Order: sequence, then C-alpha cells, then structure tokens
Amino acid sequence: MKNIANRILQCAVGAALLSASAFAQNNMTANIPFAFHANKVTMPAGSYRVEADNTGGGIPVIVLRNQADQAKVMALGSPLGSQADNKGPRLVFRCKEGGCDLRQVWTPESGYGYPSHAKDRADDRLASIPLTNSKAD
Repeated sequence: MKNIANRILQCAVGAALLSASAFAQNNMTANIPFAFHANKVTMPAGSYRVEADNTGGGIPVIVLRNQADQAKVMALGSPLGSQADNKGPRLVFRCKEGGCDLRQVWTPESGYGYPSHAKDRADDRLASIPLTNSKAD
C-alpha cells in the first residue's frame, strides 16, 4: 500500500513540474511604444512581460505586467482561429482617435481574442507588436 501511495505522489509531482514548465514557455515580452487599453484599464507605453495561462475552466487568461513599475492588467479571452491563422507570437491592437485597445494575443500555440466596448470603424488602424520569449522569474 505504501508503494502505491509513493507512486501516486511521484506522478502528482511530475505532473506539477510538467505543467510549470509548459507555463514557463508562455512567458514572453513585448515593447509597446504607445499607451493602450486592456480590460478597461489604461496602461502606459513600455516593456511588458506577457504571461499566458488558462483558468480552471479552460478560459484563456493573459497577464500583461509593466516591467518598469510592475503594474499589471489581466484579460480573459476566447480562442481565436486555428493554428494555421497563427503568424507568430504577437499582440494586436485596434487603434483609433481615443487610443489603442488590446484585441488579440497570439502565443506560439494559439490565439486569443479580447472584445472591445468601442465600435470598430473603417478608419481604425491595426498595430501588431511581436512577442519574444523570456525566462520565467
């Protein structure tokens, strides 16, 4: 009985280590040259750590943390497109007169969409900011 309990514990520890390493692969950085809105929060231009994860219910969660002052914003998204639509890790913003809104986050594995409360217009511009891999803290 003790042997079975030890094996279960070893499997649980192994699973935890694997999930931690998978999460570390989704720690990326972006240099965003303009102020932007995400989840109704305005963030300043700067260098950001971008962390991707899922909630217990499988909802994609992206955390953007300003590397200068550690201010952060969290956004819940929905799956976006297929792997074929993925043109590389990046943040996509829709910019208009009132500023830029985070609309998409693409990790190496998949894309996530984030709704905006502002109406899209034909003269809006899209800004795509590349993400680069970074080490986890």
